[in-house]
Amino acid sequence: MGFMIPSSANGRLLLGLKGQISEVELHTIRSRLSAGILSKARRGELALTLPVGLVRDELGVVQKDPNREVINRINLVFEIFGQRKSASKVLQTFNSEGLLLPRRNRFGDIFWRKPSVASIISILKNPAYAGAFVYGRTRTLKRGLVSNQPQQKQLPMAEWKIRVNDVYPAYISWQTYERNQAQLMDNYAEYDRNKTRGIPRPGAALLHGIVYCGECGHKMVVQYKGATRYICNSLRQQQYRVPVCQYIPADAIDEYVVNAFLEALSVVELDAYHKAVKTQQQSQETVERAHSQQIQRLQYQVALAERQFNRVDPDNRLVAAELEQRWENALRELKLSPRKLCSTSAASNSRSPTKRTQNCFY
Repeated sequence: MGFMIPSSANGRLLLGLKGQISEVELHTIRSRLSAGILSKARRGELALTLPVGLVRDELGVVQKDPNREVINRINLVFEIFGQRKSASKVLQTFNSEGLLLPRRNRFGDIFWRKPSVASIISILKNPAYAGAFVYGRTRTLKRGLVSNQPQQKQLPMAEWKIRVNDVYPAYISWQTYERNQAQLMDNYAEYDRNKTRGIPRPGAALLHGIVYCGECGHKMVVQYKGATRYICNSLRQQQYRVPVCQYIPADAIDEYVVNAFLEALSVVELDAYHKAVKTQQQSQETVERAHSQQIQRLQYQVALAERQFNRVDPDNRLVAAELEQRWENALRELKLSPRKLCSTSAASNSRSPTKRTQNCFY
């Protein structure tokens, strides 16, 4: 039997058959790999990337981060959101108190940064904090026929491929997670769709986002031009030259609602007041504990940088200069931390970069 020439008909036929067989084998291998991944995911055993606050030990068991500051800071996010019902309000509280959020770099190490709305929402929306293993929360979409940059689309909870509850140690219950998602969805002020009420906005109107028209049933919006009024212009936006349903002065309605609310609560007013005071005290204690833990971490970083600087050979100027800079940076971060009273005293170590130590009382 002679050699097949690729340019001949038999040669092309043989190469085509081999290519098809190779393609089938590759498809079979990929199918088996995908089936194995899905099988582990259905059991909740697939080792997905964990968010900050959850770690996987040497045996593969997922536990909460042993760092108490990390645990308490994540709990604080959920606690403030439960009270203020808005991610932007959580951000406002963190910024006003000077608190940071833990993040994880590409090496898996924890570092601390100023929070953002995106980072807070990512914590609130991650089902792993509710103890749930979820696989298939996103879908890959191509932007065009020739585009090589696919984008990830977040899927609603009903379209998640796999969800197994009670797999991870939970920061919140699954019922609390569902309430948080409903609150986040409700915070979008989609007036045209009439699905959400939106978060409270600045302005004198009290019933912003929760007033509906008695004529057509659509949601009314607030108008502050000239006077505070509730108006219904939904039909006018949908159809050309349709008049506005109605204009209603807001002050009289708001006053009536406030009086009715206070009258309904007059019986349990004292109990409600005590509960409100107790909740406020608990929130303040939680924030103070977060401050204390943040300052303890900064003090440890200063002490560590000082020990490293003191152990280096003074003649090794390149290393000593870098450790000196690290020590100064640690002292600067401690000095800028909020709510502390620092006194400066002369340093006993002559090699101190600033010739003094910080004695801080909180």
